[in-house]
Amino acid sequence: MIKLATKRTNKNTKYKGKKKTLAKKLSNIAQNVAKKKIYIVKKTDPGYDILNYVTKDVVVENVPFLNCANSVCKEYNKTQETNGVNSLQRHIDIYYKHFNDLQFYKHTIRTSKDKVRVFSAGVRMQESLHFIKEAKKQLSNF
Repeated sequence: MIKLATKRTNKNTKYKGKKKTLAKKLSNIAQNVAKKKIYIVKKTDPGYDILNYVTKDVVVENVPFLNCANSVCKEYNKTQETNGVNSLQRHIDIYYKHFNDLQFYKHTIRTSKDKVRVFSAGVRMQESLHFIKEAKKQLSNF
């Protein structure tokens, strides 16, 4: 049986004496990565939240559509700035307000026996539909 060499005969002298500088460079890189903000999308009950992954703070809450939440999250991760959060949250709030109003108007139309209430609820329902479509368009543009 032939014995093979099991120990390494050549020592790697490439990093000899450079271990301290490499350790410093590595710690600097790790600190820079730790400073970077990372945003993620999390499923919640009425929609999706955009969170800062490091601090677990909610940046934008209740985004109604997953594709909108993913595109906003990508943009925040790319630029590292959360500009336009107030505008985005305002459009989301408008969407949910009119969505809730729409449910109320549908119920009123189905259950009411008064024709005036039915007609006024129908007109308000059309206005709420218009606002929902407009908010949806604004959200898709983000």
